[in-house]
Amino acid sequence: MDFAFDRSRDLSRQVRNALEDETAQPLREVQRHAPEGCDYFSELEASLGEWSFGYGVAWALARAGDPMMSSSAAARIAEAAVSEAWSLFSSNQRWTALMAADRAERGPVDAEVTSEGKEGEASDLGQFMEKVARSRTRRFSEQRGTGTDG
Repeated sequence: MDFAFDRSRDLSRQVRNALEDETAQPLREVQRHAPEGCDYFSELEASLGEWSFGYGVAWALARAGDPMMSSSAAARIAEAAVSEAWSLFSSNQRWTALMAADRAERGPVDAEVTSEGKEGEASDLGQFMEKVARSRTRRFSEQRGTGTDG
């Protein structure tokens, strides 16, 4: 009989339990304060919220189990745990199918149409994504210089 502890299986179980818990509704508060006419989230939006919530649970549990674990190691463990839990929780919904259905219903997102807004100005999303990319690049180069990864 093998009593070895499989950390990833236990994390997957914990994530699945969190996703199945009806009291854990990460988007409930956002939806409660939504503007008039925004009565629900699309299937894609709800799935992204649930997946992100599950990833956060897995990441936090991985770090709680080993506070000295690097961020990249915690991210790898969380990714594996949420992927396994998600496949059992979501009946194998394919992200590509959810995205395609969302685009068919709502049309393309602004970034797919053009990266520029009115009068040649970059869209808010485009500006934000550029800032995120610069921040990640700067943070990565700083980490390489210090020998840490998070």
